[in-house]
Amino acid sequence: MNDIAQKTEILLSSSKPVQKSYVPKLHKGDVKDKFEAMQKAREERNQRRSRDEKQRRKEQYVREREWNRRKQEMKELLASDEDDDAKSSKIEKGYVPKLIGTVKGKFEEMEKQRQEEERKRTEEERKRRIEQDMIEKRKIQRELAKKAQEVCLPDPNRKDITTNNKTSTELIVISSFNCLVLGFGL
Repeated sequence: MNDIAQKTEILLSSSKPVQKSYVPKLHKGDVKDKFEAMQKAREERNQRRSRDEKQRRKEQYVREREWNRRKQEMKELLASDEDDDAKSSKIEKGYVPKLIGTVKGKFEEMEKQRQEEERKRTEEERKRRIEQDMIEKRKIQRELAKKAQEVCLPDPNRKDITTNNKTSTELIVISSFNCLVLGFGL
């Protein structure tokens, strides 16, 4: 016999118990039942956790809503007090950061520059037109003054200016009025 068979025979014949590795004795349904129980417990824990989380969020929402309502009431009370004062007409502006580094910020900056240039152009055009109007007014006034002098100064070839019971000042007024009627507005 070989060596292994001898050792087996010696071990079996001895009265001393042989130590075996632990192998649990399970019935066929034990592993499946244990797995299902663990799965069920896991699902219950998840449901309980989600239910607790949902309840906590709902309570937080209710607290925030109540706080906002109180803040609004306080603001309204303060606003009613300020209505008596002149301070209620001021509008508070929130802080809005400039978006210079973004595409939107660049477009806004370009739009502002374009509007500023447009405003400057219209202002210059308005000033130029006002200047032109003033020049035309002065020109018309000079012409009227010349006509008035012609009417006022006696011409040796003409008869007396005061004919028909009109003085020279009346003739100036009449000639000025005629100029206005003809479209030479002052």
